[in-house]
Amino acid sequence: MNSQPLKGAFQPDELRSLKAIFDEITSQPWFPRCPDTREDFAKYLFATYPREEFNAKRHRSVIEASARMFYALEEPDKV
Repeated sequence: MNSQPLKGAFQPDELRSLKAIFDEITSQPWFPRCPDTREDFAKYLFATYPREEFNAKRHRSVIEASARMFYALEEPDKV
């Protein structure tokens, strides 16, 4: 078995970090519950933070700001 990571493939720890950010942000009351919106946000994460470029501590605030700008509900209490 090849021990070298595949080019462009995420390692398990990288996926866990991305998923943790995804889960945290999509669970916020301002984030829509629509499956299509969640899918779009996941695609955004993979496209914006390719393998080895994602750093949860460094990128967390930027990711949340982007999610709020593009996905936030105007009146989250009425979801």
